This record gives sequence, structure tokens and C-alpha cells, in this order.
Amino acid sequence: MTTTPIEIIAAEGMIDLAQRVYARLDPNKFGYSEVEPKDFPNRETKPRILETVRRKEVYLFHPMQYPDPSVNLVKVGLTIDALTRASVESIALVLPYLTYSRQDRIDKPGEPLSAKFTAKILQSSPRVNHLLTMDLHVEQIEGFYDIPVDNLYGALVFANYFHKLFDQNHDDVVVSSFDSTVVYSPDFGGAVRARRFAKLLGPEVRTFPIEKQHTASDNTEIINFLGDPNGKVVIIYDDMIDTGGSILAAAQEAMKKCARKVYCVATHGIFSSKQGLFAEDKFREAGIDVLITESIPRSEAYRRENDSWLTILPLDDLLSKVIIESSTIGGSVNRILGRRV
Repeated sequence: MTTTPIEIIAAEGMIDLAQRVYARLDPNKFGYSEVEPKDFPNRETKPRILETVRRKEVYLFHPMQYPDPSVNLVKVGLTIDALTRASVESIALVLPYLTYSRQDRIDKPGEPLSAKFTAKILQSSPRVNHLLTMDLHVEQIEGFYDIPVDNLYGALVFANYFHKLFDQNHDDVVVSSFDSTVVYSPDFGGAVRARRFAKLLGPEVRTFPIEKQHTASDNTEIINFLGDPNGKVVIIYDDMIDTGGSILAAAQEAMKKCARKVYCVATHGIFSSKQGLFAEDKFREAGIDVLITESIPRSEAYRRENDSWLTILPLDDLLSKVIIESSTIGGSVNRILGRRV
């Protein structure tokens, strides 16, 4: 019985993560190579596959947000085409953050259904047979795909972090026990996601949504902080932080209500600027601790510049386990995610 060789391939921006994932895999089963980027003076791009991939199963690590989501969408489409023309056996896309996921419906006449259009590009080759991503903004997006989609939970990474943190600080007056911890969702739509995370912390951790209303395009007023954060360790949990207005307002409201400690936690740290004000500057000034994953690649310089308030958790452990399960006959990604199998 012969085994189809498997190749981990990293595009620019994902090399560090892909290398760390590869280091956790069996080198007798997995190979590693990179996509050679080439940009022309007219700003066209032409990615090149450096290693022979004929009849190989490929896991393609590709960024989708930073530095430009629209450019990256073209680049990943071209890379898929290059792999297909190189006679690859199959392509599993490893896209920890999936851009255009918030455009999952048409709000006004004349608008595109961008999330579905993205799915068409990613499935443009019949060789693409699997998508690995994390915390889709709405899980219904999986319905735009005709291939299996493994929507991984950032909650697994964050829960592991907090368990270690709280164990290390069991005598600390700030972080003493999960008994004094409460998880909040910035809105009702994210309540299921927040509840899933809270269950991983422990059965004693309660979850509440935050009622709010938008009073202006750049301002959010918290109108009802359900539950009492007084004296509690408050974790405000969401799938992403973009401009940071909503989650920061919630954190500041929790501090006003005498929370003992506040964390803002989100899988995807987009951190956009709005009206010339960068999200990073808002959090730095507010002194709020923020935890994200490395779903969107950031440079070492960026990490050093923001390490006073921002913690970026690695994904190599989770992704390597998922790749091992998904590439093994009879393997189960659902078992890793804690779903019933």
C-alpha cells in the first residue's frame, strides 16, 4: 500500500507559522516548501511553486487580510491555479482568517454577495477539497462551500492560556479563581461563541450579552451591562476586533462598574483605523489588555511596538493537531473541537 505524499506549502506572510506547524509533524510523512512571490513594476503578481507537487496532497498556508485583503484574494487564487497546473493531487486551504466573511448577505440593491464570491474563487479549482479556517463571523458561510469546511475555535487556544495564567496566579488578589470570572459577549449575536468559551474555562463561569445601542457612526453607548462585574475578572469575548470601538467601550464600562480586571479577547485582531485614529492607539491609551491569535500575521516590529497591551497567541499547536487528524484515515477534527462524533 502506497501513501500519497503530503506537502506543507507556505505563502509569503505565513512562513513563520507554517514552519512551526511543520516542526510538529512527522517528517517521514510531510514535506515543506514555500511559494516564491514575484511582483512586477505594474503591480501584477505571479506566485511560483518551487518544489514538485505532482500527485501530492498539499496544505496551503496563505494570508487573507494583511497587508491587503483584496490583493491577497487574487494571490491565493493565482496560487491555487499554479498548484493545479503543477498536477497536485489535492489542495487543503489553511486560511486562519477568512476575509469578506462579514459580507454574507445583500443589504441594499446592487451590492455583491462577497462572501459567496470569495468561496467561488477559493473553489475555482476542482483540486481544492478542504478549507481550514477559524471562527467564521457567521457559521452559515460554510453553506457557500461545496467542500468540507473545518471552522476551528479560537476558544480552545484562549481557554488553555487562561487556565495556565490562573494556575500561575492562584494566590494573586487580581486573578484568584474562575469562581470570580464572568464572560461577556459584546452583543447578543456572539452569545453562543462566548458561552462556548466560558464552558471551556469551567462550569462555574457565567456568560452574559451586553445590551448596547449605536448613538453615532463612531460612538457606542453601553445601555445595559447584564450581570454585575463588580469585583469580577471580566473577559469580553468576540470573534474579531476591527476598529475596536464596541469592545473597548464595553471594557471601559466594566472598569467603571469596578471590575477587578478586564480582558478583551478575540480570535482575529484586524485593528483598522477610522477617521485617522488607529485601533492600536485606542487600546494603548486605555491600558486595556487584549488577547488575539496569530490568525492575521504580524511582523516582529509590530509585536514589539504593541507588547505593552497586546498578547498574540500562537496557533501552531492547534493547526498541527488538526492537520494530523484531517490527513489520517479515520481521523477526527471534531474530536479536537469537542464536538460529538
